[in-house]
Amino acid sequence: MAKNFKVAAVQLDLNKKIRLILNDIKEYMQSAKRKNIDIICFPEGSIFRGPKKNKEIIPKIKEYCKKYKLWCIISTHLREKKYSYNTALLINDKGVISGKHRKVHTLGDGPVAPGSKFDIHTTKFCRIGIAICWDISNPKAIYSMAKKGAKIIFCPMYWCYDEWAHKKNHRKFEKRILESLLLARAYESLVYIVFCNSIDKSEQRLTSYTAIAEPHKIIKEIFNKEGMITAEIDLNYLSEIRKKTLT
Repeated sequence: MAKNFKVAAVQLDLNKKIRLILNDIKEYMQSAKRKNIDIICFPEGSIFRGPKKNKEIIPKIKEYCKKYKLWCIISTHLREKKYSYNTALLINDKGVISGKHRKVHTLGDGPVAPGSKFDIHTTKFCRIGIAICWDISNPKAIYSMAKKGAKIIFCPMYWCYDEWAHKKNHRKFEKRILESLLLARAYESLVYIVFCNSIDKSEQRLTSYTAIAEPHKIIKEIFNKEGMITAEIDLNYLSEIRKKTLT
């Protein structure tokens, strides 16, 4: 397995028609390819337009992954048997779905069923974990994935603040909470963490903060605007940190 690889997180504008969102996704994947990115992550609910649309949209994302030779984490709602799940798909660089995560902590998600577990997924770079938005509130879940070998946890989000939580400057103070969560989860589980949020002017309470952290610091971040951030993941560095901390 490679000791270094590159990841990207896209703070995507979701206040658009799906054909425009798909075009943006394609352009970000093209940009990621030019930057030699290996894994790209998009926000929670990026392509959610209902079960029928999934049959059209998901094959397009798989096609982009194969064309640009990228691994991708992208989220929608999937209907499976009798239930609908808020689901993140892991699509490999051959355009094949190699894993999925069903959101476990479905806070305010409407009529969706909760998932039941936090699996890890094997890629050609390392083992990874996936959590969706409020899943990140559970430190034991993140730690369990790290204990099973995950070196990086991707967290697609659509994170909104509560009006009652702050008297003023709501987005600014909620950003501080996300920064604290990001560093806490990275530090306590000794993993890289990727938070991937979105821009959506139709939701005024959305905290548009996307960031990538290692156990001791935030490496890259973007706030309140659309864009893509990238970072190099150094597994040797992570191994050294774990040796020093766990011995």
